Amino acid sequence: MNRLKNVWLLLVLLVGFAACSDDQNDAQVVLSTQEVDLAVDGGTATFTVQTLGDWTIETDGQTWYTVSPMQGSGAAEVTVTAEASTEVASRSANLIVRCGSSSATLVLTQIGTSNPADPSNQEISIRAKGGDKEIVLPSNDGYSVVIPSDGSWLTVKEEKTGSVVLTAAAYDSASENRTAEVTVNNTDGSHLATLTVTQSWRNVEPGELLIQEIFLTSNLIAETGKTDSRNMEQYFILTNNTDEELEIGGVAICESAITSQSSTQSNFAWDPDRRDDVAAIQSMYVIPKDQGKHTLAAHESVLIVNNAQNYKESNTSSFDLSGADFEWFNETTNTSFMDVDNPDVPNLDVWISNTITIYVLNVQMNRGYLIASLPSNLTVTDFVDASDYVWSGTRSWTVTSSGRDFSTAFNYQYVPNDWVLDAVVVATQESGVDSNPFSLSLDAGFTYCATSSSDETRYGKSMIRKKNDDGTLVDSNNSTNDFEPAATASLAQ
Repeated sequence: MNRLKNVWLLLVLLVGFAACSDDQNDAQVVLSTQEVDLAVDGGTATFTVQTLGDWTIETDGQTWYTVSPMQGSGAAEVTVTAEASTEVASRSANLIVRCGSSSATLVLTQIGTSNPADPSNQEISIRAKGGDKEIVLPSNDGYSVVIPSDGSWLTVKEEKTGSVVLTAAAYDSASENRTAEVTVNNTDGSHLATLTVTQSWRNVEPGELLIQEIFLTSNLIAETGKTDSRNMEQYFILTNNTDEELEIGGVAICESAITSQSSTQSNFAWDPDRRDDVAAIQSMYVIPKDQGKHTLAAHESVLIVNNAQNYKESNTSSFDLSGADFEWFNETTNTSFMDVDNPDVPNLDVWISNTITIYVLNVQMNRGYLIASLPSNLTVTDFVDASDYVWSGTRSWTVTSSGRDFSTAFNYQYVPNDWVLDAVVVATQESGVDSNPFSLSLDAGFTYCATSSSDETRYGKSMIRKKNDDGTLVDSNNSTNDFEPAATASLAQ
């Protein structure tokens, strides 16, 4: 078999070089390919050199790739290794393989980080914080960029070969996106590309920042087997589910005003029922809006706690929360219910609180929780004092024990559903959900950390979002599918 293979290779070479000079130094150079494509994240690729003489490879001097070997004799395999690209546009390089007076050229091409299928017609998204955006253009010999009058918030920062860099100003808006259609022309005036640039009113889009874990039960005290009734160990973990850094200042954590279940009431109804449009809330704690100060790297998490204290010092089965990223803190003059502040951990801004003392997450496990992106120009005064964010109407229900019907007027503070990034309904396993606090579009299911309100095994249990095979978080807007219920708290693992 090997003899046949060798004979075949010899025949190929004889055919390829039949028209060449008998001088090996002038032998024809044959490459297995004239083009090599490399992935944006780098890696290796190979090609074959075939000639009868000694050969060398000349590069164009670029440093983002290496070639090995750079010289040889006869037939040989050559490996090209590329670094990962951080450029938006594609980049290329030329390799020349020489044998005497003969040569052959190979083109290396590495795609950029953003190479659209149709570079002549693109839709580009920019976050509210603004900044630079590099956009790949079709092949050209030069171009000019025309920004319309309604796109004055855009400027051309740099015109590069194969791409253009646009800069967007920061956007201060009450939840309305803005759009401009930028035209790119060839130097002869002919149309090259249309770039539809939309700037969002927010820095985080729905589904990008997710509630990864909710811990609202407490831990049993190791020595006594009882709980600390203050429930100060509670926490949220929020996770960036994208491949880019997120600006999380202005993200609010809210607890629903509507309960998910009741052991004494049924037949809940609201007139009008606005849950398809708004989410009624009874608390809102906000990550401070300090621009550029509170960012979250790709796939990283932020720990937000009730009290940033080391509870392991007094209970070996508890957590050390002193290194949290944020804590919620309520000032109170009631000496019997004083909150504890860690000066080394930033406090969330209190916009709405359902208590005049200390705020704790609902330990009856019958509420929903959401995170929302607040408009950058919205202040706490505008939100709390404005009737624009109040849902008023009549609530009715039936007392289960007597069968009697009741109704009462209500005034719920709310956030529009368009602001919501993620929502999670919490209930107990056995009771389930009597009335979803939110629209089904926000959460069509529920999760739990206890089978019932009397479940003695709930302590130390958490609700943790599942992960996909690639490590990203599962997000189907259905907490029944998305969460691992009654899981051991991650901080205890």
